[in-house]
Amino acid sequence: MPKGFNALFFTQLFSTISFAVMYATLVLYMKQQLRMTSTEADLITGVYFACNFALHLLSGYLGGRLFSYRGLVVIGVFFQLIGCLCLSHSTIVTLYWGMACMLVGTGTMVTCLNMLISQLFQPDEVEKRQTGFLWNYSGMNVGFLLGFTLAGYYQIHVNYTVLFFITAANNVLAFIILLSQWECMADKNTIFSRASRTIKYSRNLWGLLIILILVPVLHWLLLHTHFSDDLVLTIGVIVALCLLIIIARYSGPERNKFLAFYILLLSAQIFWIVYQLAPMCLTLFAKYNVHLQVAGFQIAPAWIQNINSLTIVVGGPVLGVLFIAMQRRRKSPLLPLQFSTGLALSGLGLLILPIGIVFAHNGYVSFIWLFATYVLQAIAELCISPIGYSMVGQLVPIRWQSLCMGSTLLNSGVAAVLASYFSNYAIGKSGSSNPLITNPSYSHSFYLLGWMTLSMAIILFMLQPLLHRLMRN
Repeated sequence: MPKGFNALFFTQLFSTISFAVMYATLVLYMKQQLRMTSTEADLITGVYFACNFALHLLSGYLGGRLFSYRGLVVIGVFFQLIGCLCLSHSTIVTLYWGMACMLVGTGTMVTCLNMLISQLFQPDEVEKRQTGFLWNYSGMNVGFLLGFTLAGYYQIHVNYTVLFFITAANNVLAFIILLSQWECMADKNTIFSRASRTIKYSRNLWGLLIILILVPVLHWLLLHTHFSDDLVLTIGVIVALCLLIIIARYSGPERNKFLAFYILLLSAQIFWIVYQLAPMCLTLFAKYNVHLQVAGFQIAPAWIQNINSLTIVVGGPVLGVLFIAMQRRRKSPLLPLQFSTGLALSGLGLLILPIGIVFAHNGYVSFIWLFATYVLQAIAELCISPIGYSMVGQLVPIRWQSLCMGSTLLNSGVAAVLASYFSNYAIGKSGSSNPLITNPSYSHSFYLLGWMTLSMAIILFMLQPLLHRLMRN
């Protein structure tokens, strides 16, 4: 790997812990610590993660234009630190301000970290770039593993104050690691890097103003969940239309590759809806509808997320080697097969849960069914998420790569809104936590979304010849 890759690997690892804690804890933190109802907690969680991924699009604009990529990562780490300290106070007021600061941190950082990695490689280093992103994705999931483990321990003890203090300390570590190889992180051929020093200072000031305005704006959006949902969905539609207009301006192989990227981007949408169920209805399903004792050992809901992380940590490098071997034996690009396989595994992961509900004892589903779901979802994620980041550098013209990296992450934001609607549908209107009452609703919902995902996988598999033609040089 190129010089600087190791520092980015560990920066990603420690900065991810904050997001992991929020991902595994937020809905239960509001329900257990702040005494909110399941529906309220679910709606706020959906808006939170929708805003988080929507902000990746904004960071795709800010990074490389108003800030250097490395500069925006530093700002993100700082706001994550402030957000953790606010959340440690466990009040309604600090909840919203803490979430707003945390969103500025996690929302602006991920796109820039991915762009820092992408610019370490040459455009024709396809195999090396994919391997780099898979390794980095494994490192990110080590961060998830640590974050989920911490969150699970303090969930059992219902001590969220200490949890968020420890999470804050990890951001300090991420900052130190990034600084250790600061010179290797300089922007390469971006609008910001080509500007004079005076213009750079001017751009930084405008960028800081935007970020400072973001905090109260996000605070307001978190308080008004329905408006926020509509806003994120509208932004998603506008971005999709804008990308089509941009694609139409190109011709020849460049337009064909850009169009292939667009088709794969849209097809991944349903995978991200399934993925975003994890911090919402799947967490509540695990807490109240699954038998969480295995061999006499009590499993915290947050620890279930470690199934996903461990599968990715082990499977990332393995799949990296496997994909390289497959690509060398094939004349056509591997991307369509990777995406269709990921969608198929994601659909199967949901479809096995209704089977588990059929065999439930006194309403409680055996843990093995949920375990299998998370393993399948993790392998599906490896086939779609890091490969999706990698395909930006492979298929998109350099000028639009930062925006398209943000669009790839915006996919998850739109999916979070749709997943929150689906999650509330799965929870049902009874307001009960009794599994005998809620199991039928969960079963119907998982069955419906599972078949939709599997159908999309079949459609994409049938489109492979078209996509192969589009991706040819």
